[in-house]
Amino acid sequence: MLAILYLLIAVFFGTQLIRFLIPDIRRLYVGIAADQKVIGKVPTMLFLIPAGTLIGLLVTTWTTYFLAYVMHPFIPADTANLLPANIVGMCLFTYLACLFWQRCFLRNYRDSKNGLSVKKLPGFNRSAGSILFYVTSLLLIVSAVAFVYFYTCYMKDGNIRLGVSIFSDFSPHVAITSGFGVGSNFPTQYPHFAGDNIQYHFMFYFLTGNLEAMGLPLVWAINLPSILCMGSALTLLGTLAVLLSSRRSAFFFAPVLVLFRSAWNVFYQASELMKKPGANLGSVIKEISKQAVWWEYTFHDDWGLWAVNVYANQRHLAMGVGLVLVFLFLFLPHFRRMFLHLGREKSVGGKVKRFFISREGWIHRIDDPLRPWGSVILGSIIALAMPFFHGSCLICALLVLFGMAIFSEFRLGYAVVAAVSVLSATLQARFFAGGASNVASFKYYFGFVVPELAGKSKANASQVLHSTSKVLSYLWKMGFLTLLLPAVLFVGLLIYELIRKKNPYRPILLIPFSIPLIFAFYCQVSLEVLANHKFIQVSYILFDIMIAGLLANLLALPIKVASKAGGRSHTASEETEDGKAKKQKSGTPSLPKKTFIPVQIVSAIVAVALLFGLTATGISEWFIYYNLNTYKGGYIELHPDSQIAEWVTKNTNEDDIFLTPMWSVNDFFLSGRRVYYGWPYFAWSAGHDTGVRQINYQWLLTGANGNINEFRRYCNEMGIRYVIGSGDYYGNGETRDYYDEEFFSKNLTEMVRFDNGTVIYKI
Repeated sequence: MLAILYLLIAVFFGTQLIRFLIPDIRRLYVGIAADQKVIGKVPTMLFLIPAGTLIGLLVTTWTTYFLAYVMHPFIPADTANLLPANIVGMCLFTYLACLFWQRCFLRNYRDSKNGLSVKKLPGFNRSAGSILFYVTSLLLIVSAVAFVYFYTCYMKDGNIRLGVSIFSDFSPHVAITSGFGVGSNFPTQYPHFAGDNIQYHFMFYFLTGNLEAMGLPLVWAINLPSILCMGSALTLLGTLAVLLSSRRSAFFFAPVLVLFRSAWNVFYQASELMKKPGANLGSVIKEISKQAVWWEYTFHDDWGLWAVNVYANQRHLAMGVGLVLVFLFLFLPHFRRMFLHLGREKSVGGKVKRFFISREGWIHRIDDPLRPWGSVILGSIIALAMPFFHGSCLICALLVLFGMAIFSEFRLGYAVVAAVSVLSATLQARFFAGGASNVASFKYYFGFVVPELAGKSKANASQVLHSTSKVLSYLWKMGFLTLLLPAVLFVGLLIYELIRKKNPYRPILLIPFSIPLIFAFYCQVSLEVLANHKFIQVSYILFDIMIAGLLANLLALPIKVASKAGGRSHTASEETEDGKAKKQKSGTPSLPKKTFIPVQIVSAIVAVALLFGLTATGISEWFIYYNLNTYKGGYIELHPDSQIAEWVTKNTNEDDIFLTPMWSVNDFFLSGRRVYYGWPYFAWSAGHDTGVRQINYQWLLTGANGNINEFRRYCNEMGIRYVIGSGDYYGNGETRDYYDEEFFSKNLTEMVRFDNGTVIYKI
């Protein structure tokens, strides 16, 4: 099938692009790892394939869109809209991928012939245990992700079912997908608010629409790239956790912490249930396992705002998070190097010079084995294409990179990526939305959605202290151990590293990780401040990297049984100035045999207890997610073969706009056509002026106050070609008093009347 071939080409291109720009991924691992011995535990493919998947989908989709945009006016009416762009795009990226593969092959051959291959770092230790662990972990992760996505978006008896936990926010995703898969949304407009450009990061849904246009059923067109992106993001997260913790089990813990979030909700709920007469532990567990409503402990918890449901609802979020993690891989070596080389300076003056005015602090090292400009080019390519895939995650990436740049070498590389991001976002916002201010407007707004603080400005010290306590209280309730453990790690690990005279980059890394969270409480980016939840979510996901490492190290403490000599003879390696590995004494702690086993047991018990505290609320929310979308009425059904979808698809032009009821989700949107005024929440939250549009919409429902000439003039001006008459107007308070059914039946041509009474009039 053409769609599967497209995905394969995208992944092939992405992996070969990475290989071409980053010749030795093992060297990248060396630049990130806390202990160089761990790189033998991490397969190269754990970065190459997931990062290649994300970058391949990003670049091929972005390029295909603009190819289709340019070709659209010249495509004959009887030709599939996206077919020419896909043919050109697939040929182009197949050629580029093969070219990169050839260059990599020749480069490796030359290095081998010149005897340079001996300088390469050790590869992955392919032991049976390691292979079994990674394969099992990946299968479990992908299975969990596939369940999340297919459980609320699936086909049954030829119909599309959307779970009630996602259908509302998911309805514009279906409309955008169909707008490209069946319709022709060029120039692109928001399907629920036609005629006003698009201010929403829609590119992921162009990808899904393109897959539908190439033959995938809509459900698969949405779910398959979702699984690829979420699976890739969680794989990259786990890989970073292994490199930073030196513990292989962190690879499994990190995705688990994302899928099963930490919060106080279930503990508070359990305490409330225990107060009921006759309640016991068994009855409480049973009631929690049967619940089908999100338990509200903090504001908007009843929306499932922080639960696993958010990944099913916002399919583009996983791709954004995954690309943030790719940025981390590319720039972490420069962050680690600064602290490594600061530690080698003996005087305060030397440290100050190294930090502020050294060449390495601002410009790349001479003959750097990392080949840093390859990482900068790759990061710039991501930054170029990312703004309309997930603008919020691009902002998160820039915030984290800004924090890292302060403490990093090669700050010029960060500046280049930031400049490309800002320039690309500005130009694309102008192209798609008419201006950057229509997409994002950064303004001071304190308090996020904390009811006592939201939007207030604090003046004196006591008020600031009070506000800070409220924010921390909210984060403590909402994040629980995900907030506490990073704070403990920052202090404890920093002291430990300084005492042991080791590189303290890991605890300092928590500072850049925290910046998106802080940003969420001080800046409003879109009309809906609740959209800032993504900044908090990204910070918490990054915290999970460090927490997974803590759990892994507690489960198997980094201590050894003391030898008879009682020495600390274990060695590790550190990266030197030229990037080579040099063995140094690590001073691995050791304990007498009679103490070793009890300490390990106690540590493992603490790890299990922490894991329970970290995942208990997440587990309870998986029950809610399952139950909410299972019980009777647990889904909304769309019918691809419905009369209205079939008639509209066959009998109207792809760029026709319809005057309809304020539909949110409806069979009509499977036709790929746009409406003048759909359910306004989506358009409002995306930045459109729904207030003025609503007034005009209600005026149109009156038939321009009964003036057919004025009605036709305005409809022609806005591109409205058809009116749909429906009983749904009477079920909405904002339309029932305006809808003049008699006006439309008398003055417009009735094109078709369906069995349910719905009528389509041509203007």
